[in-house]
Amino acid sequence: MSNSLAVAAVTATLRARLYARLGGPQVTVAPPDKAPDAAGGDHVNLFLYRADLNPAFRNADPPGSPPGESPKPVLPLVLHYLLAAYSDNEGMAHQLLGAAMLALHDESVLSPDEIRAATTASLPGSDLHLQPERVKITQETLSQDDIAKMWTAFGTPFRMSSAYQVTVVLIDSARPGAAPMPVLRRGADDRGPAARPDTGSPTLLGLRYATAGQVSALPGEQVTLLTEALPAGALSAGLRHLRVRRSTSVPLSGGGGAELILTLPATDLPAGPWAVDVGPAGGASPRTNTLALGIAPEVTGLAAAAAGTPARTRVTVTAGQHVLPGQQVAVLVGTRQLAVGMLTAPTKTVSVTAELPSGKTRVRLRVDGVDSEIVDRAHGTFRTGPTVEVTIP
Repeated sequence: MSNSLAVAAVTATLRARLYARLGGPQVTVAPPDKAPDAAGGDHVNLFLYRADLNPAFRNADPPGSPPGESPKPVLPLVLHYLLAAYSDNEGMAHQLLGAAMLALHDESVLSPDEIRAATTASLPGSDLHLQPERVKITQETLSQDDIAKMWTAFGTPFRMSSAYQVTVVLIDSARPGAAPMPVLRRGADDRGPAARPDTGSPTLLGLRYATAGQVSALPGEQVTLLTEALPAGALSAGLRHLRVRRSTSVPLSGGGGAELILTLPATDLPAGPWAVDVGPAGGASPRTNTLALGIAPEVTGLAAAAAGTPARTRVTVTAGQHVLPGQQVAVLVGTRQLAVGMLTAPTKTVSVTAELPSGKTRVRLRVDGVDSEIVDRAHGTFRTGPTVEVTIP
């Protein structure tokens, strides 16, 4: 989702768009009673006058939260803006208002690239551009009575204006959510029936990790791809990260019958969800459908130390792969999910600070929804050691 800078990020993005489209006149964000004098000469004023809760997201789990977890609900906001134009020439003010309304009408969605460009310099800590839900702009129709009451409350003479609502802005809770430990056993052979059509086309039916019950793989490990109707000749797997701009092609070796062995690159393979497909080497067609492949973060070191504030501890996790800007990261200490702030540069070390109970506890690193492995799947037990356990002072 996004942090508490999201409201300011929306305003900054709208302001940057209006300034770029108007080609010169300033764009202010002053209250209506101060807007006429907020800038010299012609200008447009964009005033945030109300913030409501979006009912659709109010009691829902945050988008993308893993099943079985209990994250704290997000703060889902609908922002209401009032757009007005000012000039010594009333005809020019009408021209500015029309141009500004068109700028908001032509592109009704604030794209991640637009948000990032508008906030990089002024709000470097904003991560609104990483929000999975798109931020949409809609013109809002107000009744004549609502307009009269609004301008009376502003304490300034009525001005020709247009109202807009921007939704949805999802702000993460500052409190840690609950992330239960993985289930070691669910029962014997609890899989249900599966049905699929036989199309005769190259198809990727599924994938199998090295150990039963495993849900992700580490760089350098082997994954078995289950296929059918593949063309003859050399084959390769295409890998594409679903959150950051990383992709690669890996040659495949035969595993017997319709099984192919994918040996994951040992380096430069960021953790998170990847899409995998199979086709002729070199990326030629025909290629199969894509399936999701989880690449787990590899934890190589853990540390915990008092944070200088009573009852607060700083937990530091060192990973084997770089965590990249644009990835959403959390450290799971026991059953507490603690979000890591937005990254501005690639790093292998992330830290969180929180009030934590003292004693030995297990720690997981979550990158884009994929957790580091703390379960020994071959024996059905939790792992122990300095890369999965830490002592909270």
